[in-house]
Amino acid sequence: MIPAQLIKELEKEGFDLNFPAKYSNEEKIIKILHEGNERLKLALPLLLRYDFDYRKIILKLNKEQLAEFNKILIITARIFKNEDIENTTLNEIIIKGKLRCEIKKSEFDYYYSSFKDYKKNSEEKSEQNKILLVRDRSNLNTNMALSKIFSPAKMRIMENIFNREPLTNTELKYYYGSIRPLIKSITNENLQDYVRIVDSLKKRMN
Repeated sequence: MIPAQLIKELEKEGFDLNFPAKYSNEEKIIKILHEGNERLKLALPLLLRYDFDYRKIILKLNKEQLAEFNKILIITARIFKNEDIENTTLNEIIIKGKLRCEIKKSEFDYYYSSFKDYKKNSEEKSEQNKILLVRDRSNLNTNMALSKIFSPAKMRIMENIFNREPLTNTELKYYYGSIRPLIKSITNENLQDYVRIVDSLKKRMN
């Protein structure tokens, strides 16, 4: 069974499986190789973008796992070259260890296409996080501006309306009696022009 924590760690790299930072990079690599799961091995090139201790890893592998790891190192080095990703560490390991093995085109394409897919997923998640951050900041700025004009009770009722939640009869009366007149004043174009002029003139007087 694939450890849940390992799955969550790989998901952070865009690998679609689910992953809190419980393992070092070396530990994640070792656990994947111990699992012997072909799909999990596709996550190795993603992890090999970061620093890792090659000797620390190979001491934990049997002969078959070591051969598989060395093959994936060679595949990853080729992927990094195609993607213009810095791969000095990988190249040094391959050269110093005199690592050689035959890589079938189909096998390389399998890892390469998966790497591009997971990398794209990671970039899309990063972009989504940026959008959420901007939205959260916008909401914070809006709430700060509202708090200068409306009381917490008024803001709560407005938030309910904004979220399309039903109001009680008391809240409806409060809205039409105290909140709506303020909203109509704020959205009045003549009033907006007036306060902009006042603010502009005040800045010139400073």
